[in-house]
Amino acid sequence: MDQVKAYYEFVDSKESADISLLKRGSRFFVMTSQGQVCDLPLYRQNIFQVLNTYHQGLKSPEIAPQVFLFTKNAINLTKKIFHQKEDIQTQETTVNWDIIFKTIQSIGQNSSSLRILSEKILELPFLKNFHSSLVILHIKGQAKAEIIGTLWKSEKFSQLFETKNFNVLFNSIKKSKLKSFHTDSFSTLDLPFNGSFLGKDFVSKKYSLIYLTTRHDFLNFQKEEIDLFQSAIELLGPHFERIIDQEFNSKRISELRICLKDFPLPLRLKSNFIENEFSNDLYEKSLEDRDIFFSKKVEQNFSLDLYDCDELRHYAFDLFHFQRISLLGELLNTLRHELSNPLFGLKLGSQVYASFELSTDHREMITEIEKNIDRSQLIIENFSNLYQEHAEAKSYPLRKFIDESLTLAKSEIREVKKDIQYLNDTENLMVNQPLIFIVQIIFNLIVNAAQAMRDQETRPEINLKTTFFDNNIIIDMTDNGPGIKPDKLQYLFKPFFTTKSYGTGLGLLLSRNLAIKMGGNLEYISDLPAGAHFRLTLPIQGPT
Repeated sequence: MDQVKAYYEFVDSKESADISLLKRGSRFFVMTSQGQVCDLPLYRQNIFQVLNTYHQGLKSPEIAPQVFLFTKNAINLTKKIFHQKEDIQTQETTVNWDIIFKTIQSIGQNSSSLRILSEKILELPFLKNFHSSLVILHIKGQAKAEIIGTLWKSEKFSQLFETKNFNVLFNSIKKSKLKSFHTDSFSTLDLPFNGSFLGKDFVSKKYSLIYLTTRHDFLNFQKEEIDLFQSAIELLGPHFERIIDQEFNSKRISELRICLKDFPLPLRLKSNFIENEFSNDLYEKSLEDRDIFFSKKVEQNFSLDLYDCDELRHYAFDLFHFQRISLLGELLNTLRHELSNPLFGLKLGSQVYASFELSTDHREMITEIEKNIDRSQLIIENFSNLYQEHAEAKSYPLRKFIDESLTLAKSEIREVKKDIQYLNDTENLMVNQPLIFIVQIIFNLIVNAAQAMRDQETRPEINLKTTFFDNNIIIDMTDNGPGIKPDKLQYLFKPFFTTKSYGTGLGLLLSRNLAIKMGGNLEYISDLPAGAHFRLTLPIQGPT
């Protein structure tokens, strides 16, 4: 009983009654005195006991419409189908109704998929002359619906169904009073059968569903047949919902396991009860707790551990890097789209205005406006090139890499003195490497230096010096800031290490990984009494 109380709510507050009404979420249940819990609509033999319980004092307005609607339909259909006008509880009608309800309960309990459920619906006694049973399911947000079921009681059928066609059919069934249809009325929908058919609609927060069944003939259905079909299929609604939730939860769990299995770091999911609920191929029992560099509790009883692995680490953090790049790329594409139109309008307006007779001052002002418009468009284009999804190696003069980096970091280094030196005539040296990678590295170094010097009394200064040695470009960047303390050097390129209160601790790690990806390296040089010195070494020719 304590377990029942923990899972259900006693809505009639009569725990010792022969039959009790329970509630969980938005659904209602009944429980016998032996503790058996069943769905309310499927518990046929005690439906009148439920009504008696209600008449004896149950006042919940939520239960009354559900109970009476079901019972009213059952009584009316029993009268029509079994031709009982007065005593509707004769043994004959009870037996027939019990067969129907027991079959519905069996169909629901023994169906593990929508296909099986659709096949088993044809086991209902009043559908013995029907040959095809189909479910059309549309998950909200998806581009297409899907037809699943069986044709001629043996041919398994499955195909996609256009959403617009699904909506036409769904709305027609929903609005119809007769609930009996003919394929001639839906000739454009490409239904997989011809003739008369019965249809029932279901809708929830997650999906919309249509159930169809046909005898493959062109005869009209009797109203009693239609009423019985609608009421009986209505009772299968909770089972449709349960199966759909199960199928999609299983699909999501399967996709998640595949993703975790291919994750490029050893990982393990453990619970309070099992030490290894799930682990990927890289996880080994020899790994110890001291190797864990990230652990998070994901549910009340579960936690996820990620283990450090030197040879694979940079691949994992490339993932974070490219996720960030992808997000920035989407943002910049949106900004480019939104800003290009007004900039084009401004430039067109300035060109038209420049065609008029203007004073010298006004003409100079218009020229300045056009120059700034061109500069704005160039900045937008440079940002878009920097954060494009795929990095392509092209030959550019070395100066372009430096200039692009300084332009992107302009807001951070506005007050910083900059000294750029191109030794050995490297200014115009052609470098065949991905522009976005090199600019990302230099940009990170410049921003880190500027932020470290932000509050110092002396004017902050950054020096960039480029030289050429043994087919490699060497870019040295120094500053006059606080530098890196000796006891922190060993952690400099470790993940999540940062000297800033708001930093992520990934910038230098990502920068070094990008340098390595291009065949070079990024290192810290401890040769200055004050300030910091980073050296970026890259081959002129990128990997082919």
